[in-house]
Amino acid sequence: MEFGCEGASCKVDASKQDRSEKEEDGSHECPRARGRGWPRCAPPPGHRLYTGRFLHSRRLLYPTHGCGRDGDDADSMRSSAAAAASVLVYLSLAQALPPVIKIGAIFTQDQKESATELAFKYAVYRINKDKNLLPKSTLVYDIQYVNKDDSFHASKKACQQVGEGVQAVFGPSHPVLGAHVHSICDALDLPHIEARVDLEPTTRELSINLHPAQSLLNAAYQDVMGYLNWTKLAILYEEDYGLMKLRELVRSPEDRNVEVHLRQADPSNYKAVLKEIKNKEIHNLLVDARPENIRAFLKRVIQLQMNDYKYHYLFTTFDLESYNLEEFKYNFVNMTAFRIVDIEDLGVKEILKDMERFQPHGPSIFNRSKTIESEPALMYDSVIVFAIGLQTLEQSHPLSLANVSCALETPWDGGLSLINYINSDPDN
Repeated sequence: MEFGCEGASCKVDASKQDRSEKEEDGSHECPRARGRGWPRCAPPPGHRLYTGRFLHSRRLLYPTHGCGRDGDDADSMRSSAAAAASVLVYLSLAQALPPVIKIGAIFTQDQKESATELAFKYAVYRINKDKNLLPKSTLVYDIQYVNKDDSFHASKKACQQVGEGVQAVFGPSHPVLGAHVHSICDALDLPHIEARVDLEPTTRELSINLHPAQSLLNAAYQDVMGYLNWTKLAILYEEDYGLMKLRELVRSPEDRNVEVHLRQADPSNYKAVLKEIKNKEIHNLLVDARPENIRAFLKRVIQLQMNDYKYHYLFTTFDLESYNLEEFKYNFVNMTAFRIVDIEDLGVKEILKDMERFQPHGPSIFNRSKTIESEPALMYDSVIVFAIGLQTLEQSHPLSLANVSCALETPWDGGLSLINYINSDPDN
C-alpha cells in the first residue's frame, strides 16, 4: 500500500481485486436527456438500491444456427460476430466507472493539516482499500487552500479543479465561500458535496449537504426549551448571520409566552454582555459562538460566577465535550448540547480505531475526549456518501468523465445522474 503526496495534489493507491458479477434478468435504459440532462437517469424499476454488490444487466440471448445448407455458415459467422460484439458491449457496461476518479477539496487556511483534512484523506484511503466498494476504480484527490474572506480565490481554485477533470468538489465549510463554490458547480452540473450551515430555505439541486438543516436544529432547540419550561432567556450569537440562523427561536410558541433577549457577543464584549444578563436576572442562555471562542466564553462565565445551579446554558456546538469543563462539575451548573456522532456504536468505534492507526504521528483527528468532532465526521461521511453513489450508479449506468471548464460553461452530462444516485441511496 502506498500513500503519496506531492504539493497540494495527493493520491492514494491501493491494490484492487476484481469482483465476480452475477447476471440478473431484465433491462433498463436511461430516458433521453432533455435540456440540461433532464430527466435524470433513475435506477432500474423494481430494484432496491443498497450498498451491497449488485449488478443489473441484460441477459444475452443468441439464436442458434445449423451448418452446411444454403450459406448457413455465413449466417452463423455473422451471428457469432454479432454475439461477440454484444459481449463486448456488455463488458463495457459492466465496467461503468473509469479506472481513476478525480475529486477536489477546498479548505480554509486554518483547516490546513486539521482533523477535517485528515478525515478527508482517511476516507479516500479507506475507499481505495475496500475491495467491495469501488474495486475497479481508484480515487485521487486535489486539495486547495483559501482564506476565509477570499471568495474570489475560492472561485478560482474551484475552476482550477474543474479544469483538471474532477468529478465532484468537497467544501469549503465556510458558509460564504461554500455558496460561491456551489454557484460554479451548479452552472456546470458538477456535484458539490459539503457539510456546512446553509441558510437557504430551498434545496440546492447539485448540492449534497450533510450538515443538519437549520430548521430542524431550531425545532430541536425549541423542544428543549419547551421541555425545560423556559419563559425568559437570552440568545447570544456571534456571527452576523447568527440572527438569521436562530430567527425562528425569537417568536414565542403558540402555547406559551417567552421573553427573549437578543445580544451579539464575541470575546471582546463577553464580560459586558454576560454582566448585563446577570443584572437582568436571566438564568437561561442559548449560546451560538464560534468553536474557537467557547473557551473564552466559559472563562467569563466563571469570572462572573454565573456557574451555579440557577443557570442553564444551551450550546449550539456539537462538540461541547471537547472543552475542559472540570471547573463546572462541582457547582451544579446546567449545560446542554447535541452530539451527532454516536460514539457507542460498534461500527463507529471500529472506524475510529482505524483512523488512529492511519495517523499515528503528527496532528490528531481526535479531540481531548479521544473522539472525532462533528466537522471531521461530516467530511468523512461526505466522501463515503459520494463513493456509495458511484457504486450505485455503476450497477446500471456508465459514467462519462467530466470534461468541463468555467470558461466554456458547458454542463457535464453525467453530473445530474450522479447526484441523483447519491440522493436515492436509502442509507443517506
